[in-house]
Amino acid sequence: MSTEESAVDPAIVELTNQIAALGTSVADAKKDKKPKDEWDPLLQEMLALKLQYKEKTGNDYHAPAKKQESKKPKGENNQAASEKNAAKRAKKAEEKRLKEEKKRKQREERERREKEKLEKLKAAANEDWSHVFGDAPMIQSASKSEEGAGRWTKIGDLTKASEGKEVLVRGFLHTSRGVGKGAFVLLRSSLYTVQCVAFESKDVPSAMIKYMTGVPCESIVDVYGKLTVPENPVEGATQSEVEIQVTKY
Repeated sequence: MSTEESAVDPAIVELTNQIAALGTSVADAKKDKKPKDEWDPLLQEMLALKLQYKEKTGNDYHAPAKKQESKKPKGENNQAASEKNAAKRAKKAEEKRLKEEKKRKQREERERREKEKLEKLKAAANEDWSHVFGDAPMIQSASKSEEGAGRWTKIGDLTKASEGKEVLVRGFLHTSRGVGKGAFVLLRSSLYTVQCVAFESKDVPSAMIKYMTGVPCESIVDVYGKLTVPENPVEGATQSEVEIQVTKY
């Protein structure tokens, strides 16, 4: 019997279906790791049916080929991958652009601040601050002020009771130090000391801060400013409850 005739013979079709069903059952049993005594009878029955198939058709039984799922053309996969990579590259490029833009703006802002600072320093350098700080002329008793010695306040008399008053004190420069844009000076007269502080502002130029920290120790200094009460007592000063906010040095 030819292959074409066996394909349309109902008996052969039924035999083929039985063999296929038994083959599926045996394969599932093996896959589930069932004992051989459970699926071996099915295998023997399938082999017997295969012999019948050969006797009737003259050909060995071959299981029909499985239908393969259609695959997408390779070109479509490459195109999808290419588009995905292009999107990633575009995203990275945009992130890099935004990062560079941020750096540029930060650089421009720094340059702007530095320029403003330089202009302020130039303006301060050109302005005459001799009435605020600097070396006083030598006293040669050529003249006598109307206030006389009474215009100075003794360091030992500086107390909380005088808070808020403008005072003028004279003493020896005991210590001085600069902290950031500020200067801290300890002034001494006899057994008494008081702390004098100044911070850079529109009325106190940076040159004054530099000058205050550069005056040699034991120099005689006149300090004018407002007497204030600090939050915490000033350690190292006899007048620890007060300090002078310097406006002239």
